[in-house]
Amino acid sequence: MDKFKNLRKIWQKEGDAYLLFKSEALKLNDLRYLTGFDGSMGIFLQTKEKNYLFVDGRYFEKVKNQKNEDLEIILYDINFKKVIKSLLKKEKVKKIVIDPYQSFAFIKRLEKILKNVKIVVSKKEITSQVRIRKDEKEIEVLKKAQEIADKIFKEILNFIKPEKHTEREVAFKIYELAVKKYGCEGLSFEPIIASGNSSSIPHYRNENKIIKNNSPLLLDFGVIYQGYVSDMTRTLWIGNKIDPEFKKIYYIVLEAQKLAIEKCSFEKKVKAKEVDKAARNYFKKFGYEKYFLHSTGHGIGMDIHEAPILSPYSKEILKGNEVVTIEPGIYFEGKFGIRIEDTVITGRGENITFSSKELLRL
Repeated sequence: MDKFKNLRKIWQKEGDAYLLFKSEALKLNDLRYLTGFDGSMGIFLQTKEKNYLFVDGRYFEKVKNQKNEDLEIILYDINFKKVIKSLLKKEKVKKIVIDPYQSFAFIKRLEKILKNVKIVVSKKEITSQVRIRKDEKEIEVLKKAQEIADKIFKEILNFIKPEKHTEREVAFKIYELAVKKYGCEGLSFEPIIASGNSSSIPHYRNENKIIKNNSPLLLDFGVIYQGYVSDMTRTLWIGNKIDPEFKKIYYIVLEAQKLAIEKCSFEKKVKAKEVDKAARNYFKKFGYEKYFLHSTGHGIGMDIHEAPILSPYSKEILKGNEVVTIEPGIYFEGKFGIRIEDTVITGRGENITFSSKELLRL
């Protein structure tokens, strides 16, 4: 997949060039996706013919020998105004397209610098539209990231000692395994280690809380590998005295997930909301739809939350090779929550998460 070619097709309807600015405050991976540059600040400019990456002196040595014939590296400093004006004049740029997430302050600064160039704020995020579908190289890296997460899950099951370890100790162990043993850049997000009735809070924050016997434990985590992330969730039972209601709900959630995953296998296009509907309608049969508190899933790639969103309100169309999570859940406030999450490649419906989904007991 030619990222630059696909990008150009999108913005050309609105202007003569596309400009992407990454600041230290804006932690998006659009710039890294397009250029491979992972520094805290940089500017990407694409014209009708060329692609430019502007970096300051902190990063110039690192990127100047970057092997990409389609990308020209330019050093900028206090003379950025002069450099960009000269380049735009050379390229005959009259209208620059930028993303809607760029800050108001940046837009005003750009308008002040480029008085003779019109700044067009696109209604949609430009690079995100290219990122939504993954090429085979990206898919292979995403598979590796998930493979590592699966290995960590297996090791964590052997690590956890009920009545001994706290949620935060388990979270730290996941980080240690990811970085020290498997050489990952870090974790996709702060792991959710929700024990007991805390599992009923979908985005729970870990505490110094002992993991107790005869209670549920929800583990939601992922790693960053070569710039790409993984994301998985398993809910298990600690102890031998399993709650019959927990067991019943577990297999309802599992079946809902199965139906949603099946919707990801298609030859033609499918509406993203149809994947969500498959899980939500199954819960409705049992009267549990009101206990499903979030969307069925989301895209992943370089960021943990990317397009498409699999929700009842999604307007996106799945075309194949989107990499998405399928994570239905049911949450009974103050009692327990159950979520099961896998990562799936749409179109082919390939599940790249291999950890067991049988009801595990520790």
